[in-house]
Amino acid sequence: VACQVGNWRLARFLLERGAKTEPADGTPVLLAAAGTEEDDPAGVQLLLKHKARADARDRQRRSALHEAALAGHVDIIDVLLAAGANLESRDALSRTPWLEAARGGRAAVIEHLLPHKPELNAVDVEGRNAVLLACLADNVSPLLVRRLLELGIAADVVDPQGRRAVDIAASAGRWTIVSLLDRSYPLPASVTDGLASADADAEPGTPTLPDRPPLDLLREALGFGNFDGMAALARLCDPQELGALLHDAELALDPHAVDWLLAHGAAPDVLDACGDTPMFALLARGIDAVPALQVLLRRGQSPAGRGGLARLLSACAQHDHASRGLEQLALELLERGADPFAPSPAGDPPLSLAVRLGWLRLQQALLLLGVDREARDSHGMTALHLATALAREGSLKLLVQQGASPEARAADGQTPLGVALSIGRRDLADWLDWRVWPLPRRALRDGDLPAAAMSGDADAVRRLIDLGFAVDVVDAQGCTALLRAAGGGHLAVVDLLLARGANPQHAAASGATPLSAAVSMRQIDIVSALLDAGAELEYRLPGGVTVLMLASALGLPDIVARLLTAGANVHAGDAQQLGPLHCAALYGFSARDRSRLLALLDTLLLAGAEPDQAAAGSVTPLLLLLGARAEPGTACDEQVVLAAVERLLDEDVSLDVRDPRGFGPLHLAALHGLPLLVQRLLRAGADPDVRDALNRSPREIAVMRGFIDVAGEFEPRVPGVSSMARFLRDNG
Repeated sequence: VACQVGNWRLARFLLERGAKTEPADGTPVLLAAAGTEEDDPAGVQLLLKHKARADARDRQRRSALHEAALAGHVDIIDVLLAAGANLESRDALSRTPWLEAARGGRAAVIEHLLPHKPELNAVDVEGRNAVLLACLADNVSPLLVRRLLELGIAADVVDPQGRRAVDIAASAGRWTIVSLLDRSYPLPASVTDGLASADADAEPGTPTLPDRPPLDLLREALGFGNFDGMAALARLCDPQELGALLHDAELALDPHAVDWLLAHGAAPDVLDACGDTPMFALLARGIDAVPALQVLLRRGQSPAGRGGLARLLSACAQHDHASRGLEQLALELLERGADPFAPSPAGDPPLSLAVRLGWLRLQQALLLLGVDREARDSHGMTALHLATALAREGSLKLLVQQGASPEARAADGQTPLGVALSIGRRDLADWLDWRVWPLPRRALRDGDLPAAAMSGDADAVRRLIDLGFAVDVVDAQGCTALLRAAGGGHLAVVDLLLARGANPQHAAASGATPLSAAVSMRQIDIVSALLDAGAELEYRLPGGVTVLMLASALGLPDIVARLLTAGANVHAGDAQQLGPLHCAALYGFSARDRSRLLALLDTLLLAGAEPDQAAAGSVTPLLLLLGARAEPGTACDEQVVLAAVERLLDEDVSLDVRDPRGFGPLHLAALHGLPLLVQRLLRAGADPDVRDALNRSPREIAVMRGFIDVAGEFEPRVPGVSSMARFLRDNG
């Protein structure tokens, strides 16, 4: 350490107290003394006096003469040579002191070594000679290079990378040396134009050219739009240097310069002082950078990275640039991988910026990518707040459709609805008021229209249709909004949907239609509206049932009358050949309202229904009315059924009919324990001795079912003799 800093007094003190000049596993002290900043041989002489070896080597096989030659210490070299130092010693890289002097650009050392006859054409382990190493030096004089050439050292030696000395000099911008090494080497025009007379200190014949790096020359030429002949300069720069030109304030905005640089190998991912790539730096410059950005995209550069899209949008919003061309560029960036989520440096998310710019297509693309609909901008407002405040109805509708919440509160506590009302835009407020059917807090989908119709919210249905949903979209069950509204009894919604062109015949997956749903829910006004809209009367529901049969089976005389008035076929049958009157009879067995049942039968019979028509299995309306399809023991109102039977008997229906079990009217009355009906049928002439398929009489059926009083009705009356059942009935 003392020798490194030139403290010879301390070095002497240490040496006199036993310090070694060549410590074990250490660097010989003589090398440190030879490589000091000052050309002071005193230290070297001191060490040599204390038996230091003149040719001592370090681990890299370097001697003190190597260090002195590299440092340019002529006096120290003289002392070492006088002490017997080897001028041709080679280090680990096979370099001699002569090569070290050339590598350091030490012209004085070169001249001083010449009398000692060093090997002038020596090369290191990589084949570099003195000329090539001199051109690699940080500071080398053209005079030194010329002197080496005069000594006959070859200038065409190449290094392992295939570079000659002239190539190295050209890449460093040392054009005087280039002209010395190769007179035929093409020089840049800006260099040859600056050729000056020989300096006063320079020897005649030595040209003086300005030393300017190729990168500076290239930047200047491209700045003037001069691209001719610049390829040679570009080859002298590495890709990172060329890439740095993409950050130049002027060149970065020139699409031709950017394209030229990329075509000539510029690295497109070089970072500037802010850590940005050329693409990102351009994004922050807005509309001025569009041509250059398009060049980068065309060259396949990716805009991916945090906040890239927000940078462009922020720059456009700041300078009020909202052209469609810029929106198209933003969409292209998004398609190429630009970040749709991260906010701008100011804290504004891309969605909010797109709303400010009024770019609907970009907003839709961002929402489809799943950006946060409720993200706040730098002022604490959501995109829906902004769309409302800026009165951008298209953006507002899009955001609502994609699930933005009208109830979100800004930093000042206002909701979008409050903003709309505060600026007097009730038309916008209408899109934000969803009180009956609330928005689902997600992107709206087709099934929402039937759901809104089912809730009876006509305003919500209107808005959803205005948002672009087809009026006949279906939900998971295949039901349209019209079917849901008809089944829910929402006449206002039905009228709205029909006015918007809803198909009144669209069937659900179950086969139900709006008309059948309205009939099922006993909505006569909706039935009338659907019929007026052209609903098909004879459309067959599952099983071949018509809406007239359905209304009859439900016991709806008013709706039956309305359907018949509209032209429903009273003779139509289903897959089992059951007609409307059969359906009415099925209803009649369990009916509790006598007048309603009679009105239903009267309506059908007056419309021409056949009272004795047999359906599949030979069942007639009379048999069905008496419970032919009912389970034994099913509760019924005997008085109501009796009134209905009287109405059918008025039509002279046959009492000899049988169902598939062979049951006639009396069998059925006995099966269900209906004594009044047994009496009426007997009076009407029904045969009490008729037997079923199992050879059972009506009386036997009554006994089997335990209806003793009913069985008693079939016993012949003998004067003075009365059965216990008749006695109990008459006296009970």
